[in-house]
Amino acid sequence: MKKKLNFILIVKIYLNFLKKNNLYEKRKKFFYENNIEKMENWTNVNFNKTLAWYNNIRKNNKAKIINVHLEKMRKWTYDKSKGVISHDSGEFFSIEGKRTINSKREVKSWDQPFIKQIGYKGGIIGLVRTIINGVPHYLIEAKFEPGNYNEIQLSPSLQATYSNLNRVHLGSKPKVAKKYFKKNFKTIRKFWVTEDGGRLFKKRNLHWIIQYNGKINLPGKSYRWLTLWELDKFIKMGYYVGPHLRSILSLI
Repeated sequence: MKKKLNFILIVKIYLNFLKKNNLYEKRKKFFYENNIEKMENWTNVNFNKTLAWYNNIRKNNKAKIINVHLEKMRKWTYDKSKGVISHDSGEFFSIEGKRTINSKREVKSWDQPFIKQIGYKGGIIGLVRTIINGVPHYLIEAKFEPGNYNEIQLSPSLQATYSNLNRVHLGSKPKVAKKYFKKNFKTIRKFWVTEDGGRLFKKRNLHWIIQYNGKINLPGKSYRWLTLWELDKFIKMGYYVGPHLRSILSLI
């Protein structure tokens, strides 16, 4: 209870200070709160237990990655006449060759393959924020991606392409999308954010941060409600936090 009251009290003192000195802007209230969130371990959480949760997810990950000849991939086809690799559904992305000319970079021109998202809109990068015992928490997933440096990286609440959300892969729709982004929420931030233009051709993702006010739960064992203080600790440790989570956290 003491930590809960401390957080609420310090936020109030900080906001009053800003107002008294004519520095307060209503539209930045979320940003002001974030500054206080990162300052202190308000929930008195044992970070070693949080780290153990992450390491346990990584230890129990059974996924294996093997090399496959590009022309032998299932459901992916190489069109020799167009020189393009694409998914048989016509969704997800394609791999195309691009030539750059008249550049003022290290060299004036070069050729390279690009990943080109269908429709250029990649997907939704969503972050759910809620209040637990008076302190803001964020729904984070320790997520496996085949190209992750550390196999498992901390990722936003929702990280899915529109092809996945539309179930082109015939798999299940993300649980977070069905529960948290349907009702009982208020949008905090919602922006289109571009991806790496050196590898991905004009791709962008919708970054969407919400304040959820309904009944909360954990969609699975790979999810956890973390404070901004904990996330800040992970970021400073290096490769634990994936690029999508780092990107959406920059909006707050």
